[in-house]
Parts: sequence; C-alpha cells; structure tokens
Amino acid sequence: MALGSEAAARLPRAVVLLGVTSLLTDTSSELVFTLVPAFLAARFPNAPVVLGAMEGLAELVAAAFKVASGAWADRASRLKPFVVAGYSLAALARPCMALVTRAWHPLLVRAVDRVGKGVRTSPRDTLLAASVPAERRGEAFGFHRAMDHAGAAVGAGLAALLTALGVKAQVAFLLAAIPGALGVAALLWVREPPRPVPHPHVTALPPEPLPPGLWRFLLPVGLFGLANATDAFLLLRLSELGAPAPLLPLAWLLLHVVKASVSWPAGRLADRLGPVRVVRAGWGLYAACYVALAWASSIAATLAAMAFYGLYHALAEGAERAWLSLLVPAGARGRAFGRYHGVTGVAVFAGGLGFGWAWQRWGGATAFLLAGGLAAVALGVLMRVAPRGPLAERAG
Repeated sequence: MALGSEAAARLPRAVVLLGVTSLLTDTSSELVFTLVPAFLAARFPNAPVVLGAMEGLAELVAAAFKVASGAWADRASRLKPFVVAGYSLAALARPCMALVTRAWHPLLVRAVDRVGKGVRTSPRDTLLAASVPAERRGEAFGFHRAMDHAGAAVGAGLAALLTALGVKAQVAFLLAAIPGALGVAALLWVREPPRPVPHPHVTALPPEPLPPGLWRFLLPVGLFGLANATDAFLLLRLSELGAPAPLLPLAWLLLHVVKASVSWPAGRLADRLGPVRVVRAGWGLYAACYVALAWASSIAATLAAMAFYGLYHALAEGAERAWLSLLVPAGARGRAFGRYHGVTGVAVFAGGLGFGWAWQRWGGATAFLLAGGLAAVALGVLMRVAPRGPLAERAG
C-alpha cells in the first residue's frame, strides 16, 4: 500500500505514530493468528468449536476491559500510559501460543492478549479523536485502520514465507515477539495533546453525561456484531474446500491488502460524504459477501468473495468510530468508545459461539448464510433508528 509521504506528513504526529504501532503490532498478531486455525485443526478434533470459543471469549474479555478503560480515559489526565500498558501486555502474551498442548491453552493465551487490547483501545481511540479536528476524524481513523491492516498483510506474508520454508508454527509464534516489541517502542515518541486535569476537590462530581441517542446507535451495532463472526472462519472455509496449507497465509494476505489499500481513502470519503453513508455501504457489502461465501463451492470463488469482503472492513471500521465521535461531547468520548467496543465485543462473543455451533451442526455454508441474513437485518435497523450528529451525514 502506498501511503503517500506528503499526506502522512499532514497528519498529526500522534496519529502517525499510533498507526506505526498498530502496523507493527498487527504484524506480530497476524503472524500468529494466520497459523492458528491449521495449528488447532492438526491437534484437536473439535477445532471449529475451539476456534469459535477462543475468539468469542477473547472478544468478551476485551469488551469488558474496553468499557472499563473508556471510563478511566474520561477521568485520566493522560491517556498514553493506558495505551503503552495495553500494547505491552499483548506483546508479551502472544508468543505463548507456542506452548499450547491442551484445548484450553489457546483460550487462555488469546484471552490475556485481548486484556491488553481492551486496556488500550478506548484510550487510544479517544487520543486519536482528540488529535484531529472533527472534520478530519474519518481520515485519522481510516489511516489508523489502514496501518493496522497493512501490518496484518505483512504478518500474513511472513507466515506464508515461514510456512514455505518449513518453519514450525511454534517457532513462528516466538518470532512474533520481535515486531510486537518494536510496536511498543514506537509509542515512546507519541505526544498526546493536553487534557484538563481533574481537580482533586471535585472528583465526586458526576462525569459529563452520555447523550440519550447513544444507545440508538449501539443497538444496530450490537445486532451487526452478532453476525460478525471472526475472520478465522474464512480460513477454515478454505481448508474445508481442500485448500493446501501454504495457501491459507496467502489468502489472509490478500484480505488484508484489500483492507489496507482502501481504509485510508474510505476514511476521507467518510469525511466528505458523512460516515452514515459509508457505514451503510460497508454493512450492505458484508451481508452480500457472506451470502456469496455460503454459495461459493470452489477455492477460487471463495478467494474472490474474501477480496470483496475486505472492502467491508475498509468502509465500515473507521467510519463507525468517526460517526460515534461526532455524537458525543469530548468529556464523554472515552466512555462512549468503551460502550461501543463493549457492545461489539459481547455481540461478537455470542456470534462466534453461535457461528461455530451452526458450522458444527449444519456446515459452513449454512453458517455463512445465517450470518449474512442477520447482517442485512442489522442494516435495516441502522437505517431506521440510528441517530445522526453534526457532520455525520453531510449530504442529503
């Protein structure tokens, strides 16, 4: 992905460095995550259930800590310590996947990894929103998502290379510690904008209230989360269709190249058209791609559906965060992001278990079809009840 040096230079330093950290962290994460489905399938006969439980539990743990860290963010004078602590914990936990021998081990490793994600995410998103003016938040979140997905593409590429060289998965998991440590190091140069320091004699005052319409935004977000199964099932679907093991990291690479290439332009599009329209387009594309994945009966067709599916992430992820940031005042933004990530995490936990159960009972095609239908329902609810805010829907 060509980020464009001039465009990147125009973004605030904190946004760029947080993007670099995300790139390195996801390089580490996806180097591990790309290899995990096949790694589990080779060891456990109930791999779909283990995978669904692992990702669902991980999202639930992350959700709880995202809610808590959002409340901390609104009261703290500095956000950077939370961000550094979260990235550090995840970097330490991730290589421990090499020690997995029993079915509950990957659940534990992934859960600790997601504790780190939960601690950092709401403060980081609050810091990103505070680092740019309102009319550029789509671009800032889009840039961050682009760097995140670029790191995932690099991690998938490394996984493919190591697999081709015959490197064992356990060794690859240990090597993932290197980019993880470099990502934490990049945070040392982040300078956050000044925040009001809570006065010691007024800490008992209630925090700035959340707007009443927030839950009308979170309702369809949560419903969509139930349909939003972990992307690991895409790799499992390819395995089910007979894809050779070396192809799986390359498929993951394809998915994240699409995400990385489109996320930043999609963020700018959200600033120009308003995030409402971009989120709608992303959710509609998700539903269509899951139906296509249900009907795809060949490896080539599944890969094509995965490529289009990557566009959903690019369109919706940054735009959802930009939309939320425009609905709440600055003093409540940490808690709003915490609730957003919390609702999403709980929904994805339930959705991951449900998707894995449906796969085990009726097969992958039925599971994808059910999730695609639920995503379409969520889109309908979004169009009917979600609130608009200043700058959220520029056109129309």
